[in-house]
Amino acid sequence: MKYKLTIMAIIFALLSSSTFSVANPGGNGDSNRDFTCGGSCHGDPSLSADSDGVLTIEVQKNVYASNAVAVHVTASDMTLSSNRIVGIFLLGSLNGNSDHLSDYGWSIIQDPNGGINNYVETTVSSSNSVTLTWILFAPDEGGNYNLYAQMNHGHISNSDNLAYTGVSDPLTIDVQIAPSNLPGFSENWVAPEYRPPGDSTNIILMTKNTDSIQVKWKLEGEWFENTAIVSLIEKDIWSVDIPPTFGDTVIHYSVITSNGNFSIKQPLLTVGTSQVEFEGSLLEARLQSLAFASIIIGFMTTLQLYFSKPNVKSAQQNSNSTETIVANKRLVKHPDHPGWLWDTIENKWVIDSDNPPNEGAN
Repeated sequence: MKYKLTIMAIIFALLSSSTFSVANPGGNGDSNRDFTCGGSCHGDPSLSADSDGVLTIEVQKNVYASNAVAVHVTASDMTLSSNRIVGIFLLGSLNGNSDHLSDYGWSIIQDPNGGINNYVETTVSSSNSVTLTWILFAPDEGGNYNLYAQMNHGHISNSDNLAYTGVSDPLTIDVQIAPSNLPGFSENWVAPEYRPPGDSTNIILMTKNTDSIQVKWKLEGEWFENTAIVSLIEKDIWSVDIPPTFGDTVIHYSVITSNGNFSIKQPLLTVGTSQVEFEGSLLEARLQSLAFASIIIGFMTTLQLYFSKPNVKSAQQNSNSTETIVANKRLVKHPDHPGWLWDTIENKWVIDSDNPPNEGAN
């Protein structure tokens, strides 16, 4: 019984260990958050220390209300932990809450990792510098707006498990009222994050005030640009034919939106290639592990019950054998009285059934 319980405990632990852990070694993952995150992102001063890195923010010269703008954040000269991961926020203020971009009228078309998050994580190369680009819609109203970048990272010597944080100087952006009929992306359009390998489905692109578009694309790391085939589905909705990709390939593509008065080159966008991720929750994964554990425990219990059942046939044979041995000790043959056995318990002669006496014998 002791061994049975031990084995079952080991199997249960092996099956559930991969799903019962909620720790996030190496980062928390991209998401939309305020800087403090309720204390979970080390916004609390007691959980953080000052980073030795430098953060800078840059944008293009002219930023028009309700139109796309590229915001470039560069982090450099950080002393990082061995995994060299850094997390970077793009914020509308440093209030500690309600400092998300959307709280100040900005919206995200695409983050540096292809999603629509204001907080992303990336691995920094040996150059100890990384530039990340957010593509945003500027606020609908003209005026001056501040943007901030903030970073979190580990440290090579960090026994207290602190987050090292740094904040950029504010970048004040003069958002200008857009000229009438300025062509650009539609506020309802969401840039695709990735396509499954081999997917030949065209990218659907939505614009405003646009009579024609031109799309050029290139593979990440290449200089030569290819011109994509574009077809109009209906007014301001376009189908862009970009070849399917495989593996971890990333495509960069640029869009020029035009009408009779303006021709605007929009910020560079990306689309990655990725396998479809696992669809499910941590709870579902845990329940699945418990189901597998229950199946194995049930199987082991059945085996134990099977092997622990007494062997009736063997028991009967053993019983008969015992009775024979007892009988042999009780009934004793005597050479002078063939056909008879002396019963040592009853102290009398009995007939030997295996060798009965001849008729007429005493």
